[in-house]
Amino acid sequence: RQRQMCIRDRNKTMKIVIAGGQSKADFLIEMFKKEHHKLVVINDSLSYGTYLAKKHKVDVIINDPTSKFVLEEAQIENFDVLVALLPNDADNLALCQIAKSVFSVKKTVASVSDPRNVQYFRMMGVDTAISATYMISKYIEKASVLEGIARSIVTEFEALAITTITIEKNSIMADKSLAVINLPSGISIGAVMRENDVIVPRGSTVLYPGDKVLVISSSKQQQDAIDLFAQTK
Repeated sequence: RQRQMCIRDRNKTMKIVIAGGQSKADFLIEMFKKEHHKLVVINDSLSYGTYLAKKHKVDVIINDPTSKFVLEEAQIENFDVLVALLPNDADNLALCQIAKSVFSVKKTVASVSDPRNVQYFRMMGVDTAISATYMISKYIEKASVLEGIARSIVTEFEALAITTITIEKNSIMADKSLAVINLPSGISIGAVMRENDVIVPRGSTVLYPGDKVLVISSSKQQQDAIDLFAQTK
């Protein structure tokens, strides 16, 4: 049976909790705000939570998202979706289970660091478990989007596009760090695949010819992202 998770409903404003995370939370807040969904953002990092609040003009609860007390204070009862983006898989699983069993959240989505945990999360009642490494292994052979340099990956977010793009020798991105590239708002790199390694990108990460990058964007911006990476020197 095919599993599908539709975050966006054009006929309904959804109530969504975004718990934890940094660049992923940043991207999702921006995307969901454009769709006019009601957001509750909980982040345990004072510095990053403050950054998110200032950038997106949203209220951010600076506290531990796995605390039942904090979730009560956030008033997330009967919310449509909770997205768990904490760095620890066990925390994300516990958060999703609490959200469903205690607060009757309808759907839970968890970011999973260890791809071996994806199926376990689903067995434990998490509606959608997402691992960049898992998606790469499952979907890397999807049909090409642009003459073999880009591959579209099926995701469980209707409004989210994840595309793998190979950095060519003559690409304007080749031999540059992400800090120098300065991607436009709404387009980000979720992972860099280099030979047998999967690299979690930082500003200092340099893209080399032959690297495959996992580019995250809204569905509307997917072609813009492909065109951006297809530019040559």
